[in-house]
Amino acid sequence: MKYPKSIRAIHWLSAAIIIGLLTVGIYMTPYDEANAAFEDKLYFWHKSFGLLLFIIVIGRLIYRRKRSLPALPSGISGPERKLARLAHILFYILMVVIPILGYIQSSSYIYSNGVSFFFFDLPEVIPKNNHIYEIANALHKWLAFVLIGLIVAHVLGALRHRFFDKNKDNDVLGRML
Repeated sequence: MKYPKSIRAIHWLSAAIIIGLLTVGIYMTPYDEANAAFEDKLYFWHKSFGLLLFIIVIGRLIYRRKRSLPALPSGISGPERKLARLAHILFYILMVVIPILGYIQSSSYIYSNGVSFFFFDLPEVIPKNNHIYEIANALHKWLAFVLIGLIVAHVLGALRHRFFDKNKDNDVLGRML
């Protein structure tokens, strides 16, 4: 059974935003003074799309509380079901926690030029504090790498079910396309 079109659209929109955020985040991390103006623009877009993802994820969580999603195919084994459930829980935790850490990081950084959400400036509710910034920065970065690993496992699992399962009813990727 395919997921509803709205869920599929939000899934792929979220995936595109996450891939963009991770790519830009890795690129802009080794800050280069020679490219400061360009990198400041990257930070602006990274913050804006990070907050947009956070809003989308909150919407997804509300949707999941109100409506049930299609069950996994019956041919998926018990351990695979548990792994899929764990992966989805971790995805949601990371998609909530990483943007919050990014906000804390931007808000507490002593040289921060604010927390942007596209054309709005959000209040910085965390006081400027390098110690808080360093902790939030490290957690934001390392959890992003955990997210990358989880994405790789998610994609490989979906491809495995699509191309290598003998039972074609287990094609979880086809349900999301």
